[in-house]
Amino acid sequence: MLCWCVAAVAAGMWGCVPQKNSSRGEVQKEVQLHYQMGINYLGEGKTPQAIKELLSAQALTSSNADIEHALGLGYQQKGLYDKAVEQYRKALQLEPKLTEARNNLGTTFLAKGQYDEAIAEFEQCLKDPVYSTPDKAAYNIGVAYFNKKDIDKAIENYEKAVKLKNDNAGALYNLAFCLQEKKNYAKALEYYKKVVNVDPSFKEAYYRIGLIHEDREEYAKALESLEKATEVDPDYVVAHFRAGSILAKLGEVDKALKKLEVVAKADPESTAGKEAQEKIRGLNISRLSAKRTSR
Repeated sequence: MLCWCVAAVAAGMWGCVPQKNSSRGEVQKEVQLHYQMGINYLGEGKTPQAIKELLSAQALTSSNADIEHALGLGYQQKGLYDKAVEQYRKALQLEPKLTEARNNLGTTFLAKGQYDEAIAEFEQCLKDPVYSTPDKAAYNIGVAYFNKKDIDKAIENYEKAVKLKNDNAGALYNLAFCLQEKKNYAKALEYYKKVVNVDPSFKEAYYRIGLIHEDREEYAKALESLEKATEVDPDYVVAHFRAGSILAKLGEVDKALKKLEVVAKADPESTAGKEAQEKIRGLNISRLSAKRTSR
């Protein structure tokens, strides 16, 4: 999870190298202009333009942590992780208390699969008493442990994230997912419901609630949750597929076919699409056999 807070450019903080015939104040204004344009481009997802502007700002100053941090974010967005690590480290050398840069350094290590290095950075974030979003660091530690296949430590840190911020939908969802993996279905269901209370558009949580109810053979509740998932995203094929499978099991052939046809048409070459086509054929054969028998 990338974190970025646009820092205000404070007067007198720039270690500028004045250009010929330019006053210090003029150079500061030029640095600030390039920096702010870079930040704006980052916010718009225009990463190449952002990097270009930030490099221009960097060329005019030798000691600004915010610029190095922003460049790190630009390189990270481009997938240039080694360069991002270099920039975040430069930012932290200039300003060791720039904890957002440390968190982003950790997320870069996550992307590189260097989970122990990531955890070390996130733990440093949690030690900062003025860090405004410690739940993000705890969440990221949970992600790292999950990728290390240490589910218990992942749960511990997702729980910490939720205690720090009880409406962190990502932490709530991942906590529920881990509890479901541990077969603690009652607690998983409790947390999935908290997810959709916080974020009613979180389709994956509705889907997972549906799966738990299906496992319990609570088919009406399962279908209700799966329907909510497809209301959020009408193209959410896995939810359509599960709903179609349940309806077929209940003998509601017309409704099952309608759901399965959505999947078959949306992505016919996928595994789900092919399975949907197979189920459709089976239901149509069963229906035809039933008609012949009734005659």
